[in-house]
Amino acid sequence: MKAQRVLMPVTSRESWTVVDDNFVVADSAERYLAHLAGIERSPNTVRAYAHSLALWWEFLAWRGVGWTDAGVENVSRFVTWLRAPATNVIVLDAGATRRAESTVNRHLAAVFGFYDFHTRGGVVLAESLVAWRRSARGSFKPFLHHVSKGALRS
Repeated sequence: MKAQRVLMPVTSRESWTVVDDNFVVADSAERYLAHLAGIERSPNTVRAYAHSLALWWEFLAWRGVGWTDAGVENVSRFVTWLRAPATNVIVLDAGATRRAESTVNRHLAAVFGFYDFHTRGGVVLAESLVAWRRSARGSFKPFLHHVSKGALRS
């Protein structure tokens, strides 16, 4: 899967879509990306989301899961997959990751937005992700965080 630049037929504005190796458009991604272009999101946002969705489709194909059959567990494995160094790289630093946290978060924003858009169509993962996003997840805090809260660090 890859992101492909397209020109919108009526406005001639640049947009992006997701296609497979035979240039067959991923219809569900196309509908979402066309929606983003239609509500005049930045062309850079549409391009970035197209690349993110192409990665999502690549991951799902690797796992043998369709986009409508994916679950929340697939999303967490996608995050792990995004963070892992490329398979053709010899890792010298055990802490090295493939992508920065901000990049991983951007990819997740694209996937969440995509499923949020498809919630109205009754996609099961879409409903789960929307509920998950609305719940208070909080962030990790060390065990004794309350003791050092507000203390200056050297």
